[in-house]
Amino acid sequence: MILVSANVSILTIGDELILGDRIDTNGPWLSRAMLSCGIKTVERRCVSDGIENIVEALQAVVGKSDVCILTGGLGPTEDDRTRKALAKALGEPLVEDEKALASIENWFSNAGLNMPSPNSVQALRPVSATWIENKHGTAPGLIASIENCIVLCLPGPPSELMPMFESVKSQVTEQLDCAAPMHTVELHAWGIAESIAGEKIKDLMQVDDPSVSILMGSAGITARVTSSDEQKRNAVAKEIECRWSPWVFGFENETLSSSLGKLVDGSIAIAESCTAGLVGDLIASTPGSSAWLSGGWITYSDALKCSQLGVGKALLEEFGAVSSEVAKAMCEGAAKISGATIGLSTTGIAGPSGGTELKPVGTVFIGCTFNGETQVRAFRFTGNRNEIRMRAANTALQMVRLLLVGEESDRMCWQHGGTER
Repeated sequence: MILVSANVSILTIGDELILGDRIDTNGPWLSRAMLSCGIKTVERRCVSDGIENIVEALQAVVGKSDVCILTGGLGPTEDDRTRKALAKALGEPLVEDEKALASIENWFSNAGLNMPSPNSVQALRPVSATWIENKHGTAPGLIASIENCIVLCLPGPPSELMPMFESVKSQVTEQLDCAAPMHTVELHAWGIAESIAGEKIKDLMQVDDPSVSILMGSAGITARVTSSDEQKRNAVAKEIECRWSPWVFGFENETLSSSLGKLVDGSIAIAESCTAGLVGDLIASTPGSSAWLSGGWITYSDALKCSQLGVGKALLEEFGAVSSEVAKAMCEGAAKISGATIGLSTTGIAGPSGGTELKPVGTVFIGCTFNGETQVRAFRFTGNRNEIRMRAANTALQMVRLLLVGEESDRMCWQHGGTER
């Protein structure tokens, strides 16, 4: 358990959040940001655009919170009602703030535009509230106080919310009894099952400080280590990296592709069938990948596998396109034709149809050739069509990474059978 003194409640405003049309990303970001200030989130909720709903939610949390942050509802349209709701909760009228209005007009002027008249509503604030300059948009923020609770209203767009929060963070925290700032180290792994990963660090997860948790996502499994003590935090993170070896590929914002980019000495060429460009996209999304990505092929049809990669027709007829033999020929052909140091291939059945008893939906063969040696692994991925394809793409990158760091792992998550060489 993480013990801190001051606490915060976060209300994200918008019908689009309630209806599921948008996912709330502001709430989680603010929770992490406040924890790094030594302030723990005690409640987070999404609230519809109605004035009464916002007032009710605000009144429900101010009595138990040192800070309440509202996000969204500060735009110029009729459904932007956070200003009116705050005024009603305070029991005050709205007044136009001349400096806020000048700031909005200046924003439009700098963009070479005249301010539309509806935007003037964004300069309104409750009498006792203070406006906060928005250097990245037209919606000023607001800061007020209700029952000794600091109420902070921030715009909804993250590109405006984040810098505005940073600009007032010290103004908020200096008024509170904050504990030592809590920071989190994240380390990411691919190829290890969640149950096995959890078992390996079970004892670490039973300790209060540092706090250790596991998250699963489309990009793999993440361990989060949180503590105010940097030395403890880093020591535990290093221990987890050791226990999860060789599956850990990076810390914080590092991806499989960016970690691979640090290892490739030469270039890589990709031949994709079932992943249809996902492997290439993961690599190309990494800044600097042009230095080590030669290019690739999407060879969905057998004809293209033959004409573009040199896969033999006899091989396809004997073993089928979804086979170890064809995956081997595809990656070797990609490396040979492109002149790349590494050749990587994927061929499989993403579904929902096309599976057989011997090769059910989810069967994918991944081939990798490097330094004259070719390795092929067979997998049976679970999930829907796109989950299977994405899991295959990430697994392909992890296979290359393991080869480059010299790790010989007999079994990856979802692997079916041994590794063929």
